[in-house]
Amino acid sequence: MSIFTKQKDAAYLARLDTPGVFDNTTKTALPQTFVAKIIEKHFAAAKEKTPKALIMGFDGARADCMHLLVPSENEKVTGRLFASAYSAVNALKAEGGLFLSYAGGDPDCLQETTTAPGWAAILTGVWGKESGIWEHVTLHTDCPTVLRRLAEGGKKAAFLAEWPDHFKVTYKAEIEMAKTQGLPLTFTQYADDAALAEAFSQHIAGDTDCIFGIFEAPDANGHATGFSLDNPFFTAGTMRLDNVAYRLMEEVRARPTYSDEDWLVLITSDHGGHQRRHGTQMQYDRMTFIAVNKTI
Repeated sequence: MSIFTKQKDAAYLARLDTPGVFDNTTKTALPQTFVAKIIEKHFAAAKEKTPKALIMGFDGARADCMHLLVPSENEKVTGRLFASAYSAVNALKAEGGLFLSYAGGDPDCLQETTTAPGWAAILTGVWGKESGIWEHVTLHTDCPTVLRRLAEGGKKAAFLAEWPDHFKVTYKAEIEMAKTQGLPLTFTQYADDAALAEAFSQHIAGDTDCIFGIFEAPDANGHATGFSLDNPFFTAGTMRLDNVAYRLMEEVRARPTYSDEDWLVLITSDHGGHQRRHGTQMQYDRMTFIAVNKTI
């Protein structure tokens, strides 16, 4: 029998609502589909500067992982913590905000809190009821990702990831379509988070307009040793990625053309987890986060 109950779900939500960490509440949490809308709005708005975007995914990072980074008004929740000057999440919260979000669909269209449905919802802006990605299947070409929509509009976009099934299953049809139509959209697989970070750097130094990549450390550590803030292996995955993300943000600011550009920078996760798994409708699996440098 699972150790998780409705009472534990309620206790978890109450901890997430501790003042000082998030800029909204569990009752006003945003659907993860909102990320695609943020990206599209950024590129659609008329600007004097050139719009660019850096989107970093922390696969499997639970919402309460933000308690490791952002101080709250209750030291029993976040400890004696101060906001690090080298934290990507704290920098984004100061510029735009840190928001609770959720995976798993809405009451009329629930879906698995797993990798494929989570990232598909984030990238398409719709739940599996519309995209067909309720579970581990291929995204239909009549439901394009925001990256494809940008590429069709002439923007250069890149999808960077490690999990083979992103390429062999979920986005297989879109990858073929991009090649066939000659769209400025690339999908590239990397061996690990270190290689992925280097790829981010290369794209930042180049001319890519929208860079979207997914780091794996939180999810990999969670499956191997447990999704819990009591587990140092799991917590290290998010904390180290926060530092990597800050370095990448510094690389953006160091671009020689930065003063002529308007960068959207966003960090999010696809699902949470419990014990060594996820996929259920428990709040440990559903609750995620969005850190962004823009007002939304």
